[in-house]
Amino acid sequence: MSITQKEIEVFLEKYKEYLLSQVEEIKNILQTLPADAVERAFSYKDTAEIAEKLKYYHSMYQIGPHALEEVFGKNKINFSKRGVTVV
Repeated sequence: MSITQKEIEVFLEKYKEYLLSQVEEIKNILQTLPADAVERAFSYKDTAEIAEKLKYYHSMYQIGPHALEEVFGKNKINFSKRGVTVV
């Protein structure tokens, strides 16, 4: 099997579009989640881990605030302060 330069270029362009869509998704999550959840996700040092936690917390939050509260356990979440400023 031989891959052409054109196939590589098309793949890289599509992959770039995918990565940009991931950035937009994370921006939306950062603006939606309670600030406490965002801060907890940022306690991780690795960028991939932070993004993974943000997506996980967001999926729990979409189920309902009670689901996110269960994830946080005895740590209280302030649901009135939502999101962080994203430029």
